Amino acid sequence: MRPSPSLSLRIRAHITHPDTPRPRAPVQAAIPAAYYRGGTSRAVLFQPQHLPRDRAKWPSLFRQVMGAGDPYARQLDGMGAGLSSLSNICLVEPHGTRSLVPKQAIADRIAYQSLDGARTLLEQVAARGDSVDGVDIDYTFVGLGIESDEVDVAGNCGNMSSAIGPFAYNAGLLPPRIYAKGNGSVTVTIRNTNTAKLIHATFDVAGGQAAVVGDYTIDGVTGPGAKIKLDFKHPYGSKTGKVLPTGNKIDYILDYKVTCLDGANPCIFLRAADVGVDGTILPNDFNKLPDKLALLERIRKAAAVAMGIAPTQDAVPRTIPKIGLVSMSSTHPVLSGQTLQTSQTDLVVRFLSDTQPHPAIPLTAALTTAVAARIPGTLVEQLLAPDPVMDGAITIGHASGRLQVDATMDDKDKTTPINGTVYRTAKRLFEGSTFWTDTTTNTPAERALRSIHGTNGTHSLGMAFVLETRGQPTTQLWADEEPEPPERSPQPSTPPPKTTKPLPTPRDTSNASLAAKGTQWHQWAKRHAKEKKSLRLTVERREEKAKKEERGVQPTTRRQVGLDKWGTPYWVLNEKKERRAARGGRRPGVEVGGGSGVDVRGVGVEGRGEERVPRTKKQ
Repeated sequence: MRPSPSLSLRIRAHITHPDTPRPRAPVQAAIPAAYYRGGTSRAVLFQPQHLPRDRAKWPSLFRQVMGAGDPYARQLDGMGAGLSSLSNICLVEPHGTRSLVPKQAIADRIAYQSLDGARTLLEQVAARGDSVDGVDIDYTFVGLGIESDEVDVAGNCGNMSSAIGPFAYNAGLLPPRIYAKGNGSVTVTIRNTNTAKLIHATFDVAGGQAAVVGDYTIDGVTGPGAKIKLDFKHPYGSKTGKVLPTGNKIDYILDYKVTCLDGANPCIFLRAADVGVDGTILPNDFNKLPDKLALLERIRKAAAVAMGIAPTQDAVPRTIPKIGLVSMSSTHPVLSGQTLQTSQTDLVVRFLSDTQPHPAIPLTAALTTAVAARIPGTLVEQLLAPDPVMDGAITIGHASGRLQVDATMDDKDKTTPINGTVYRTAKRLFEGSTFWTDTTTNTPAERALRSIHGTNGTHSLGMAFVLETRGQPTTQLWADEEPEPPERSPQPSTPPPKTTKPLPTPRDTSNASLAAKGTQWHQWAKRHAKEKKSLRLTVERREEKAKKEERGVQPTTRRQVGLDKWGTPYWVLNEKKERRAARGGRRPGVEVGGGSGVDVRGVGVEGRGEERVPRTKKQ
């Protein structure tokens, strides 16, 4: 056997051993996330509290998660799927505060339905307090480019708005009054930070989480689901503050007659026939007309400048305004292969999103279309069917089917909408962690500017990100908050240069020897104390036994009581043996109880109750 080195050699090797070098390459970091379908769109949902405190890193994180900037337009390196409606990020946080809810409590309540987990979660929610100003949740929508690396926060996504309420409920972000209702219908007030508009989401709760199973179907989604009602409050002026930004119901943009309207999102409407496109064209066929798509993009940018959304065409956002081709209702096929009849729609619209034909219809664009249909003189109102399919609602035909939207106008001002209602379904696809690699190279000044406020405060981090992305100041958001200490960089620091450590001196060796001997003595003292305790307990047990014997308490065994090891009385066993012997014509043998001839039931036992009367054995 190889002898172990001496203590002095081990100490010397430990002192002179160089430190393990830390990795210099960036490593992947995990961030809690969820993936939801909302209406006919999908998005990755984050809580801003879980993101890096330096908001300058968020765009890079979002691009990596969705796989944006893919020249192949497939987004294979992320969660996107090559469509603008599937390349989205949503940020959801409690309105009025930023306090993290323990993930373990959420997991206990949702995954295991544990009462303890639910109780812990409710305690955390109660500590956060009730809603502020009637608003429960702040929601920020971020659109990611597919081939470009653009990060857009210009507008809202109505379809994904249907998933915000269920996600917030499942994540424990809502006020305690909502959880106190238990199962049934609940209503959540959502503030969209992109447009500063309020949305009331009404959905069902079953089994401690937002319901998914239902019988409501929407065109463009396979299978039914639980119905979600969305009420958009005052759905107009989301970008310009006006219903008609140009002041006209019809404008001429590049010699084309258009209607420019700012509803839930700014939109531009023009007749499909005016640009030589079939109003019922499907997306795959539309993509084969690049010249028409380029023309519509030029019209969109020119109209955006006329609406005051951007000063120049180069500064026009990627996602707004949206442009739609309008035509009268007609019989035509949809993507599912079914055929819509003329009597089933009031209007047919084909919208473009990020220069791509939308496979269905953006929900905010549908709301804006319904508002335009209620204003006399617009192109949409002129092409509207005279007899509505459903009273009080506008039935819009799109590439995947139909969508019914209800727009309520002000009684005094017929051009001002006060409410827009649509119905959607949503589904949680997964909850877990996404991974990203921090490759940002922003300067220390930028990091200090955008990370002085961390995860605790009273203002929306999503709102701060929107303002910073638009180049607007955010100092008013943090006026009443104390700045937090700067965040420590997650990147490993550069290791110090290697230096030759001096050999241990005799004093160091002596001290190490004493320390080793002290450790050995400590271990011996622990063993000695354990042995003394065991001996003391043994003596105490013996003394207690002796005291019982002095009081006359005798130890009792099963045999002395007359029981075998299974607790059966011996006289029962003797009777069974005698009966078996009588049936066989044989004399009984030695009795189980020891052959005394006296039934053991009569043995009196001191301290075990009254004495039993002995019974003679049967002859």
